Amino acid sequence: MIKQINILTLSLFCLILTYCGQANTKKQSIINKTQNQFEKRYTRIISDSTNILTNKVENLEIEYTVWGCACPQWIQTKDNQSNDTTRNYLKLHFYIEPADKTLELPNYFDAFRHRLRITGQFYAKEDYPKGTIEMEEPMPKAKVFRYTKIEVIEKTNFKLDNKIEEIQNGKNKNGR
Repeated sequence: MIKQINILTLSLFCLILTYCGQANTKKQSIINKTQNQFEKRYTRIISDSTNILTNKVENLEIEYTVWGCACPQWIQTKDNQSNDTTRNYLKLHFYIEPADKTLELPNYFDAFRHRLRITGQFYAKEDYPKGTIEMEEPMPKAKVFRYTKIEVIEKTNFKLDNKIEEIQNGKNKNGR
């Protein structure tokens, strides 16, 4: 009788282990399927590889606009300071694209503190920067400026907000 109880207990234990293993496998399968669907959905490159650069090389001074959307976020400083209400503010914005990886935006760039001086060319058609991958939120097409030279410059109207930044930048009033 004890032998039968031990066999029954062992059988029940094996059944429970098998069921739990199948439940975990099924759960993992659902997770993998969802992840694969997400990866397949957002791997399509949406930029036009046939878009060509214009012949005009330009020097621009630009500023970053902080939006709450996946919109073009760069605007020329002169357009940002203009009070012309007849122009569409969003249409004045554009995307930027480095000509190579060495020209990417530096880590220290702060949109509230800096602006950029860049040299390059616009693409002929409105589009997205090269290699842009489709996202959940649709992005509007806009002008794209491909730059070959970049310089980070201080905004003239930027004021430091606290003493720590002043000290870090060597502007302590006590001369220390």
